Amino acid sequence: MLPLLLAALIILLIVFSPATFGRIIVAFKPVIYGLIIAYLLDSLVMFFLRKLKIRRVQGILLACIILIGSISALIYKILPQIAENINNITAFIMNGLTIEHIIIPIRDKVDNQYVQYFADYILHAGEFVRNSINYLLSYLYKTLMSFISNIGSSMFTVITSFIINIYMLVEKEDLLARGRRFIHAYFNEKNARDILNIFSQANRIFKSYLNGKLLDSAIVGIICVIAFFLAKVPYAPLMGSLIGFFNIIPYFGPIIGSVPVVLVSFFLDPPKALTALIIIIIVQQLDGNFIDPKIVGDNVGVSPFWIITSVTVGGKLFGIPGMVLSVPLVVLIKTIVEESIEIRLIEKGKSQIEKPNLKK
Repeated sequence: MLPLLLAALIILLIVFSPATFGRIIVAFKPVIYGLIIAYLLDSLVMFFLRKLKIRRVQGILLACIILIGSISALIYKILPQIAENINNITAFIMNGLTIEHIIIPIRDKVDNQYVQYFADYILHAGEFVRNSINYLLSYLYKTLMSFISNIGSSMFTVITSFIINIYMLVEKEDLLARGRRFIHAYFNEKNARDILNIFSQANRIFKSYLNGKLLDSAIVGIICVIAFFLAKVPYAPLMGSLIGFFNIIPYFGPIIGSVPVVLVSFFLDPPKALTALIIIIIVQQLDGNFIDPKIVGDNVGVSPFWIITSVTVGGKLFGIPGMVLSVPLVVLIKTIVEESIEIRLIEKGKSQIEKPNLKK
């Protein structure tokens, strides 16, 4: 009865008083952020407990130190450098050497209508690409500046979320036990087992996929930054970070990330565009054949058709977060549906019906 009352209250707040519901969400924002941080850090804590054989409190302290150090380095070292790179690239593309300086002299020297037509087409296309890159870089710059400024203006929320995250990690078992008691108290035994089973599978799927994908993308980004730096690709920190960031998105991510990197390199130093493309292809082959299978493994467990479909729909509905979270969500739904079908077929005595390939 209580879950139904809570659901009804939430629906009433959304329908009849969206402003009140919005204020409630804002009030619970530190709790939500703390839950997200704790959920992601818990895997690191468990890794320390297994590998270092230390107590949970010590594992939590070590994980929090790593988190603070990473965020500090990101804010004070990496993000300002990336923002400066974006500013420099934007200024160069809009005011410096462009494709017009290459195409126009060729067009003026060659008296041929086909060459003229082709040159004009390249100029129009180059202008469109240049404006698109400028828009993308300006958007990235504004987003980074907004992120940095919001951290300072929302310091209370950040500190509160971090403290809540620590208490959630410390009291993890107690919170889970209370949740299990609540479910068993308000649902019958069968429904309680089903609900707990769904939560258990969701936790396993989301945690293994997200942690694996984040680690995989971080490794890919670091490799690209180092390779771009050694190959003297312009603005290596920014270019490598773009590749690593978009690598989180399955299938489409490497393509989306490589396009701005190659185009920007072409505008700044055309020979380096080919170098950047070769590095990206090599790193993606390394990631697809060795790094990703080793880290993420078979956690996805669905065919490329379902992954591409889920990423497309998720991106259309919720942007980049939807593209990332849609894959583990589809895996969860697929697992629940397949288990339900198997149970129903067994009950009907038709379990001998040919099973599909569970990887598809």
